[in-house]
Amino acid sequence: MPSNGLGVSYSIWFNRAHERSGHLFQGRFKSFLVEDDRYFLAMCFYIHGNPLRAGILKKLSDYRWSSYPAYANKRNQLPWLTTELVLGLDGGSRKDFVEAQHAYFTEERNPLGDLWHGLYLGSEEFSEECIERAQKEEHREKPQARLLLRDRDLPALARTILQRLGEKNPDSPLTPRRKGCVTRDVAIYILHRLGVYRNEEIGGIFGVGYTAITGAAKRGQPYVHSDRQAENRVSEIWNDI
Repeated sequence: MPSNGLGVSYSIWFNRAHERSGHLFQGRFKSFLVEDDRYFLAMCFYIHGNPLRAGILKKLSDYRWSSYPAYANKRNQLPWLTTELVLGLDGGSRKDFVEAQHAYFTEERNPLGDLWHGLYLGSEEFSEECIERAQKEEHREKPQARLLLRDRDLPALARTILQRLGEKNPDSPLTPRRKGCVTRDVAIYILHRLGVYRNEEIGGIFGVGYTAITGAAKRGQPYVHSDRQAENRVSEIWNDI
């Protein structure tokens, strides 16, 4: 993403200029899908209102580090800033845009209330459509797929995996200090291999410390590759998650 690259480049330059190291900005770059122009415009209004919500100033047009002054007054237009697209979503008039911005902030609306799974901004129907499409995505390394996995109920997912492995009582392998349980080790191996959950989270489900997860996963891996039937079963579980 261009914004991400810009942030990284600036951080490197700043650190060199000031002889420092480490992160410059708090948190990582975030992005999400927006359903339509209505939500996109609401997001623009919300971002423009950040300085006011933070109490930095009382008049939005006084904040020089925002693009809002360029939207509000053509004299503040910057050669590298494109305002036509956003202005066009509100009729193209700067005056109408300023009035809409003021009304939006006065009503204290927050479009992030319609942010689903940290990925999709819009209606619930839009979110469900995106989830259905993401679940068909083969590459789980993509951030969207990984976040969807994290959003699932981990205990319920563990029980489902144990049932698919043939465990008649899926709660039994979740009992602390139970040893010599192959299905338990294989279930831990599957969850560990997903690369989504921390060892501490997996350990909390199975009643063991986080240091025991790596060992359990290593014990489960040979069973998975012990014969074609076991390998196919685990492969099916993996694909269905």
